[in-house]
Amino acid sequence: MKAEGERLGLRITVGRGVVEARPPIRADKGTAVRALVEQYGPKYAMFIGDDTTDLDAFRELVALREEGVLEEILRVGVASDEGPPEIVSEADIVVDGVEDVGEVLRVLAGEG
Repeated sequence: MKAEGERLGLRITVGRGVVEARPPIRADKGTAVRALVEQYGPKYAMFIGDDTTDLDAFRELVALREEGVLEEILRVGVASDEGPPEIVSEADIVVDGVEDVGEVLRVLAGEG
């Protein structure tokens, strides 16, 4: 499947339980994060991810901070047996599942 997609000029990305066929341009979660930050101008940003495709967003947040566009970032990795190890190594904090994500959000909202 990957070879066929590439033969058609598509970028094939394999994620957790998904195969994405993308156009041959840079369009991913990282470009989406950049577009949102540039449009709305926040000084702080957080992204929660558990999949290979989320790493683009993690990396783009770092770039935006290094460029001075963002003051602070928080990359929350959701650890799982199926997810890539980079989610854990590139995250600022790591949680074990959806319930732990909820706890992070409660703490950030001042309710925890």
